[in-house]
Amino acid sequence: IYIMKLTTKFNQTIFNKIVINKLIQGPIIYFDGECILCNHSIKFILNRDSKKHFKIGYLKSNNQNKKIDSIVLTHKGNRYTHSTAVIKSIILLGGMYKCAIVLFIFPKILRDIVYKIISKNRYKWWGKYEVCPVLPDTWKERIVNNLN
Repeated sequence: IYIMKLTTKFNQTIFNKIVINKLIQGPIIYFDGECILCNHSIKFILNRDSKKHFKIGYLKSNNQNKKIDSIVLTHKGNRYTHSTAVIKSIILLGGMYKCAIVLFIFPKILRDIVYKIISKNRYKWWGKYEVCPVLPDTWKERIVNNLN
């Protein structure tokens, strides 16, 4: 009976992820809502996302007590972090932003070193909100919940 419950729960989880992925098509960016730099980066992307493909979520709701020191982009079943998530997000805007693909000429290890330096110092250099700021009403339909 325990194995049947476990199998049923596993199958339900897979089913839910498939259904959610079908309902939420397009890229989802999870970010640190308290970080001023992160919020400005999300504003940059959403203001240029004319087709409203991008959805957003907060890392705190996504990581459930795990320490994630990176923006997370999920797209077509793949999860990207650190510099790859940033570059891929810009490329997905389309148009002239596709030129950001040239940043992939730099080795991932070097890109991620730069990313981690900025990430480690982001509160010191750009500041931190005490609480996540209120999002514009036009963005509220783009918020997603935890997909874990």
